[in-house]
Amino acid sequence: MLSADDEAGLDATLQQIADIRGFVPNLMQTLALAPHGLAAFAALDTYTRRDSGLTERQRQLAIVIAVRDAPYGWTHHAPLARGVGVTDDQLERMREGRTPRDLPESERALCEYAFEITSGRRVPPRVAEQMHTHFAPPQIVDIALLVAHSMSMAALAMGLDVQIETPDVLQLELDWQRNKVAD
Repeated sequence: MLSADDEAGLDATLQQIADIRGFVPNLMQTLALAPHGLAAFAALDTYTRRDSGLTERQRQLAIVIAVRDAPYGWTHHAPLARGVGVTDDQLERMREGRTPRDLPESERALCEYAFEITSGRRVPPRVAEQMHTHFAPPQIVDIALLVAHSMSMAALAMGLDVQIETPDVLQLELDWQRNKVAD
């Protein structure tokens, strides 16, 4: 049972998520069982998905690499990546754990970096050097935060057996992205 203050805080967090996205994803609804955890998780989600110094395409490239083995995340983000021009062939390569060679050099560097982070190994110097060639230090940190956060989303969705939203709800997410990119 939640206290009145916790209930009010939860309502405010859910409303903020709905205001930003147009809906509350099933993962966030599940996390609402721990209201303070949801608030912290949603704050990082808002920063990495909306307020970081990355383009929407850069975000989606990093996210699809991080969630490539998680049906919940892939179902959400493969269409969002397509919405910013990532091709089906490029998505397939990333899902297989390979960086598409037909991406611009900066995006290839981003993909290599994201793959290294998801491997749980230290980033090799050649990958770090490529990142510093194309991205400022704050952007590199933003990419690392986004990949780590996306990996946590994937793990939570699988661990908590979160159901994938219906196609009409997933369409809301595509519409949200389209409006965000147009701004």
